[in-house]
Amino acid sequence: LIPLLAARVDLTFESNRDEAVLLEGLLVASSMRTVYSVPQHRQYLRGGYPSEPFLAEAAARAMFDIIKESESKVTEKSIKEIIGKYKNIVPSAVTAWCQRGLIDKGIRGELVARTLCTLAHDISILKMLPLGIAANRHVSFSKMIPVVEFLSTLISKEWISKVLKARPSNMAGETLEKAFKDGYVHFTQFVNAGDNSTITDEAAYLLFTRAAAIQGYWNMPKADLVIPVCICPDANPTRWSMTAILIQVKNRVDEQPIVIDAQQTFGFFTKSTMKKYNKRPYITIAMELGMELGMLTPQQRKAPQPHPQSKAKQVSTVEGKQGSKGKGKEHETAMPVTPKCNLAPQVPSSPAEVEVISRSHEQTTRSMLRTHPRYEIFIRGCSKRVYNVIGEVSYSTLLAHKDILAEHPRDGRYLDATRRMKPYWVTDSSYHWATMRNESRL
Repeated sequence: LIPLLAARVDLTFESNRDEAVLLEGLLVASSMRTVYSVPQHRQYLRGGYPSEPFLAEAAARAMFDIIKESESKVTEKSIKEIIGKYKNIVPSAVTAWCQRGLIDKGIRGELVARTLCTLAHDISILKMLPLGIAANRHVSFSKMIPVVEFLSTLISKEWISKVLKARPSNMAGETLEKAFKDGYVHFTQFVNAGDNSTITDEAAYLLFTRAAAIQGYWNMPKADLVIPVCICPDANPTRWSMTAILIQVKNRVDEQPIVIDAQQTFGFFTKSTMKKYNKRPYITIAMELGMELGMLTPQQRKAPQPHPQSKAKQVSTVEGKQGSKGKGKEHETAMPVTPKCNLAPQVPSSPAEVEVISRSHEQTTRSMLRTHPRYEIFIRGCSKRVYNVIGEVSYSTLLAHKDILAEHPRDGRYLDATRRMKPYWVTDSSYHWATMRNESRL
C-alpha cells in the first residue's frame, strides 16, 4: 500500500536511512515516482508524485483492489466489511513503515490529518456505490462528494448532528447543512503549496478540476490543509463558486484558541460584481489531536507533590506585590509558599469532543455585509469516538512523542539502570545519588 499512499497523501522518505533511499529508488524505477532533484553529493534523491489526476485515480483503484481482496460483488454486507478494512489496514501500513524509520513523519499531526481526510473521501465513494455491481468495475474515485456526506463520513455519529446544525461564528446565518447543501469536495490527492498564491479561489478552482487538495507550505499561518469546495447548484464549477474547508492541526493535549479567517489571513475570496458571490460560506476545522503524551515511566506519572508544612493565607494581588481587601485597612502578609513543582506531569487521557462556535448577531453591521460566513468546528482527540474513519487501529504510535529510549529492547527491562546514566534528568532515576535532609520534590 505504501507506493499507492505515497501518491495520494504525500509521503516523504527518510534521506538518512539506506533502506529508505533504496526504496525510493525502486519506486522511481517501477512505481511512477518522479525525481525532482539529486543533490551534488549523490547520497539520495528528492522525489515525489506530481499532481497527476489519472495517477491518483489509478492509485485509489489499486488500493481498493488490494483491500477488498476476494469480494466479487458490491453488497451491503461486503461494503461494510471493506470499509472496516480501510479503517484498519491503511493506518497499520503507515504506522509500520514509520516504525521502521523509512517514512519521514515530518509534522506527524499533518500526516494523520491527510490520512483521515483521504479515508473519509474513499469511504464516502464506497457508500455511494450501487449495490449488485461487480466489485472490480465501475468504481471511480474521481467523483464529486457532497460536503455534508464528506463531513458525515469524517466525524462520528455522536457529534455529526451538532456539526450540521452549526451556524456561522462571525454573523447570523443559516445552518451548515443548509449553507452547503449544494457544496461538493473533489480530491484524490494532496499537493504541496509553495506560497500563498495557492490559497485563493482561483487556485482552488484549478486544483478542484485536478481533484487535488492542498498541503500548506512550511510557514503558512493558521491553516495546514485546504480542501477546495465548489458550491454549484445549477452550473459547472467556476472560480466564483469556489470556497474551502481550511484545517489546522494541533498535536497537543492543552486547548488553544484557534481562529482561521480565510479572508483576512489569505485574501481567499475575489470580490465579484454579483452580490451572491460575495457571501460564499467556508468551513474551518481545528483538529486538536491531543496525543503528544510522551514516553513517561510509572514513577514519572506518579511523581510526589510537596505539601507545605505551614498553611499560609492567600494574598490577593491588585497592585504591586501585596494586595488588600479594602482601602485603609492593613492586610496580613502571608509567608511565601514554595510552589508545587510538576516535574513529571500526569499523562492525560486523549480528549474526545467536537465543538462548534455559533453566534447570533442581532444587528447587522456594515463590516458584516462584506464578510463571508465562517463555520468553526473544533475536534479534540484522535479516536473513533470523534472520527468515523478510525477503526480498531490507533494512531497513537504516529502521534505520541518519543524520547531516545522509546525503542529500548528487552521489553523495557533495565530501563531504570539506563536512566541512571542520565541521558536526561527525571524523578528518582537521576537524583538517586543525593539525599535531602528535608522533604524534597525530587
